[in-house]
Amino acid sequence: MLPGGTVESTDASPEGTLHREATEEAQLTLADPVRLGWVLDDTGEVYGGVGPNARLRLAARVTAIGPAAVDPATGRPFARLLATPAQAAALLGWGPPGARQAHLAAGTARGRWGLPTARAAAIEEIPAEGMRLS
Repeated sequence: MLPGGTVESTDASPEGTLHREATEEAQLTLADPVRLGWVLDDTGEVYGGVGPNARLRLAARVTAIGPAAVDPATGRPFARLLATPAQAAALLGWGPPGARQAHLAAGTARGRWGLPTARAAAIEEIPAEGMRLS
């Protein structure tokens, strides 16, 4: 999974939710979130089968990766992997919609933040102590 979740009453916006969830679930500090669009969830199964709903997709720059910690919502730490957007979409089994989202995220990173397109490389786990970004 990627960090994210339901907007809570303490969140000022979906972008606020992304910041909170990224901190809680992956100990990431983010900057400049951008709304990429919506994806249809046909069943809403993760919400108890509420039926069709739309899920907002966002992208943001990762500015810091802190030490691993327990997610307060689940009571367990998550493994954290470094992967390109395309690799993440494939690992998550998102199919063609995920591939389109990954392409859009990579294009946003290139166009908005001037970041180079990530090349596929071996996926690696982030060390438990976190890591410094260059």
